[in-house]
Amino acid sequence: MIDRNITAWLFYKSIYHRAIGRDKIDDPKWRLLYFPNKETFCNQILESDLSDFIKTLIWVFKNQYPIEFSKLKTSMYGLNEEGIPFYENINTRKLQDIEPMKVEGDEFGGIQSVSISFKDLQPEIFSWVTSELSDKTITTKEQDGMIIYTVSDSPINFIEVTKDIITIYIHQDKIVY
Repeated sequence: MIDRNITAWLFYKSIYHRAIGRDKIDDPKWRLLYFPNKETFCNQILESDLSDFIKTLIWVFKNQYPIEFSKLKTSMYGLNEEGIPFYENINTRKLQDIEPMKVEGDEFGGIQSVSISFKDLQPEIFSWVTSELSDKTITTKEQDGMIIYTVSDSPINFIEVTKDIITIYIHQDKIVY
């Protein structure tokens, strides 16, 4: 089970966030929240069952924008010949149940969407999403085998779900830079 009580570091905006000449590592509160919680949480993400992983991913975006989301990794990466980072098709989750997570961002580093493709069909995915959003006001619409969950009062704008992929779309006005 993923421990959601150790995630304050995901949402904390350091007093030195984007400061010139200082770094968030200089912020004692950031260090207190980040170490060792980040490593523990990320290890739990890699070792959890698929249901817990997907529900936690939704939870991470459900109530506030995760400033440190880029620290969550589910795939390996390397550099190509030009030194540009690329993600290899290597899932680092213990269960090997997903393809590498795809994150689309804007030109300022904000997250626009997060997609997870499953290696096997997941007919339970709809109940996972519904249960994780049970405390939110949602509307659902079915379209071509896809269910679209629109979420009110959340950084999540909507979630598109099929049995083989989930994509979380972020309200662009809720991004914290």
